[in-house]
Amino acid sequence: MSLTDSAPTTQPVISESDPRFQIAAARRILHREGLDSQVGGHVSLRVPGEEAFLVTPFQYFDETLPEHVSKVGFDLQVIEPGTLPASPGINFHASIYSARPDVNCVIHTHAKNMSVLSTTGEPYGVYYDYASLLLDEVVPWVDDPNLVPSEEGELMVAALGSKKALLMGHHGSLHVGDTLERVTMEALIMELCAGYQLAAMAVGGKPLDRQIAESYRGAYLKNKFREQMWIANYRRLIRSDPDLFATLQRG
Repeated sequence: MSLTDSAPTTQPVISESDPRFQIAAARRILHREGLDSQVGGHVSLRVPGEEAFLVTPFQYFDETLPEHVSKVGFDLQVIEPGTLPASPGINFHASIYSARPDVNCVIHTHAKNMSVLSTTGEPYGVYYDYASLLLDEVVPWVDDPNLVPSEEGELMVAALGSKKALLMGHHGSLHVGDTLERVTMEALIMELCAGYQLAAMAVGGKPLDRQIAESYRGAYLKNKFREQMWIANYRRLIRSDPDLFATLQRG
């Protein structure tokens, strides 16, 4: 039986504000900007008022449709399955949501520039002004494949502390925050700026002076730069991904 054979012939009509639709949109935006992770990587959202989160399956980011998203409890039991199984590598999402009530969104990608930067041993720095939005918010993390999933989640929580991102050695990155829109844009910005950092380091470039970096950060926060980036990327998605927006009329 093929994947298409196993899927229902009709799907309920959903709204554009449905969190499952928004997760699919975020994944596709990340893909368009070079943050695909082959069939790895996840985007999740906390379910308000429940010990549960919505999360994506094994698939390419630009494949994601709302019906693929599953609802999973903090105990990792599937509460509402999507039409594709939830990825099994999501234990740390539950750990982060349990430990960080300020976090409503978790994104993990294997994006190229961040993965390459993570091999150098150099910290993420402000080599390009957008990177100031993550000044002092990125910490290193080294995977240990011998850890059991529950231990891994606890250690990742401890490494993150109150920060926004892990730069994962020879792997990729993890991003957390209060809204899907802001976390998606921070992941996008971090990947873009990791590319600038690699290029700058290759020619002997230096990071911005801290005081200047702090000034840039204040200006970008004041101007709601992340929110405006989301709006612009979402606007482009309407043109590039008609199959996603067709789900709004399907019944």
